Amino acid sequence: MQDEPRLARWIRRTARTAFVSAFLVVLAGSVVRMTGSGMGCPDWPKCFGLTIPPTEEAQVRWQPDEDYASGRMILESDSLWIAPADHRSGTSFEADRATGLWQHYTRHDYAHFNPFHTWVEFINRLLGAFAGLPALLLVGLSLVAGIRHRWWKPLLPAVGALLALGFVAWLGKKVVDGNLIPGSITLHMLGALAILGLQLAALRAAGATAPTVNTHSRRWIWTAAILTVAQLVFGTQVREAVDHLVHEGVARTEWLDLLPAWWKGHRTAFWAVLAIHLAWLWPGIRQGRPTRWEWTVMALLAAQFATGLAFGMLGMPAAAQPLHLLLAVGLVLTDGWLLGSKRPG
Repeated sequence: MQDEPRLARWIRRTARTAFVSAFLVVLAGSVVRMTGSGMGCPDWPKCFGLTIPPTEEAQVRWQPDEDYASGRMILESDSLWIAPADHRSGTSFEADRATGLWQHYTRHDYAHFNPFHTWVEFINRLLGAFAGLPALLLVGLSLVAGIRHRWWKPLLPAVGALLALGFVAWLGKKVVDGNLIPGSITLHMLGALAILGLQLAALRAAGATAPTVNTHSRRWIWTAAILTVAQLVFGTQVREAVDHLVHEGVARTEWLDLLPAWWKGHRTAFWAVLAIHLAWLWPGIRQGRPTRWEWTVMALLAAQFATGLAFGMLGMPAAAQPLHLLLAVGLVLTDGWLLGSKRPG
């Protein structure tokens, strides 16, 4: 078996940085959903056709004798308009529109400006762009390690994570173009989970310290991981149903009563997730000597239960929504990390 090259330490550091960066993007994305800021920027990758987003309404309103670049967007007559070419505005919007200087934006009909939503979405995009840098560097370092030392272990998951990052970015554009079309949100979440999982796999392949898990526990962890991913997908479907209520202007306190009846299946499924995890946690609990990883899983499960309880008792408080999602992602990733662990010799 080949020894690890010195480059392995840098690969591990880069993989950790890439993982933290991607996790921050997931956090920012959950805040975007919590605040309803997904369409804060109606175009992609720019925002209202600007590199730096607008901060006040005057910037998205037509102005006379103003230079407008191709792709610039404005809000007029309760509609979104786009400049097909560079031009200088005249004396009235109606006259400019009549001469074709402005065209009605047809990819979606979202025509609102809220500076808070705009900047929440922009920061989310900015974090996503920065997350690409360590992911790209991870591929480069892994490739160098393979070429120079014939040590290819981290390359495949590193490339997979970069491709998943590209897919999520592409999907983000499609989501904006389609005004948050149903189904894309779930795919977005699964793509983000794939990025994080592959970066952990690269970290593991680069020789990160691994816990020891016996074969019996590993079987339960596999079952728990699969069930938790399914529960996470189920939760994103509930989230999309909530989005429909938000778009209809339904008050937060009424969401649970107006959700489709199938959402209760997500609530009930938590007990199955809990039971499967307890099946492999129980030996450590019974002996009174849980490992730090077992303590981590128990803490995640307890926090998941608490946030779920808050949904029912406190009318789905906004702060609990991103926390609930992040805890679910954390549970899946912890299960995955343990599945890649060492078996006892």
